[in-house]
Amino acid sequence: MKLVLMLCVVMLLVAAAVVAGIQYDPGYVLLTYGDYTVETTVWVGIIALLVILFLLYIVYYLLSRSMRAGNAVGHMVVERKHRRSKRQTTLGLIAFIEGNWERSRRLLVNSAEDSETPLLNYLMAARASQAVGDNQNIREYLRSAEKSTSGASIAVELTQAELQLENGQLEECLATLNRARQNASKHPYVLTLLKDVYIGLNDWDSLVALLPELNKNKVLAPEEITQLERKAVIGKLDQAAEKQNVEELHTAWQRLPKELLRNSVVVSHYAKLLKAANDGDTAERILREQLKRDWQKNLVIQYGLVETSLPEKQLGRAEIWLKDHGDDAALLLSLGRICMRNELWGKAREYFESSYQLERSGETCAELGRLLASLGEHEQSNRYFQEGLLLSTSNLPDLPLPKSNPLVEKTPVEAYRDASL
Repeated sequence: MKLVLMLCVVMLLVAAAVVAGIQYDPGYVLLTYGDYTVETTVWVGIIALLVILFLLYIVYYLLSRSMRAGNAVGHMVVERKHRRSKRQTTLGLIAFIEGNWERSRRLLVNSAEDSETPLLNYLMAARASQAVGDNQNIREYLRSAEKSTSGASIAVELTQAELQLENGQLEECLATLNRARQNASKHPYVLTLLKDVYIGLNDWDSLVALLPELNKNKVLAPEEITQLERKAVIGKLDQAAEKQNVEELHTAWQRLPKELLRNSVVVSHYAKLLKAANDGDTAERILREQLKRDWQKNLVIQYGLVETSLPEKQLGRAEIWLKDHGDDAALLLSLGRICMRNELWGKAREYFESSYQLERSGETCAELGRLLASLGEHEQSNRYFQEGLLLSTSNLPDLPLPKSNPLVEKTPVEAYRDASL
């Protein structure tokens, strides 16, 4: 109330001052423009100027209000589009997870333009197209994905490489990955895909060359690197063996890293390839050298299966091992087999029976069975064959069988099983 009263007093004072000023000296203002002339007092001119300024302010106020209203409407429209796009993207992803590929890619592509994540929309649409075998649209969606987001070229190339790998397009996948490999330190997944492509192409030399980079970027655990290296060198040996030239196989072996020349798995595989190539003498030598470094049952069994040009020397070398491994059933089995090649039937039987006493295995029973059958001891031979059959089928599941007829004689296997029980 006081404020209003004060304002009224101030306005009265200002009005009185204006009136006094007008009475004292009204002043004179002359405005000319071309043929037009305006004459008035200073005070009227001031009032006219104030009115003009007020009208300009009113126009400005109205225009700004209309512009804000227009922006608000535009913002509402954009927000509505974004909400609709977000909803469609979510539905498209749900359809993708459910395996509804056609619906998924339709929703994802239709909402991509207004989506906050157009890259995701197009990449998932490309994957949905992959599921229905639409290769043409895969390429189109990948191009759209790269255009939609700056700096997304690596992501697009990785997706393309994955799809090509799934399609079995190994050569095309390799070309895509080589383009993306320039930034491998930032994108180690490139190396993982390269590893899979090299394995698919049986490109073992490239895989071996890739191993240091896989290790440097910690793409795989050290144990996996070791297994992969072993797989690669075994693949190289297989490729050499396919040429059916034993010299090629020897050369491939000599080119292997030194540490792998002492690996039991690699040595065992090489020996098998040599045996298949009828180079039993070399197979015997590398197995014998490896057994001095790493005594393993599978290598001992394999040694006994190798056929050499001098089986008597092989027997003498193997019998030396009895001093340290006289209670090894695998060694006794192998000695029995080597004696068979030397036609030492009685000695072979002794080794087989000694092995049988230490460990009853299907292989030992089979060897005893066929040896005794050749010696005319058929009853004993059948017993070993039956036991060997039972040992070989010991891991069969326990399934119900039809009830046996007491009037029907039991089979030899059933009789032996019941006797064992």
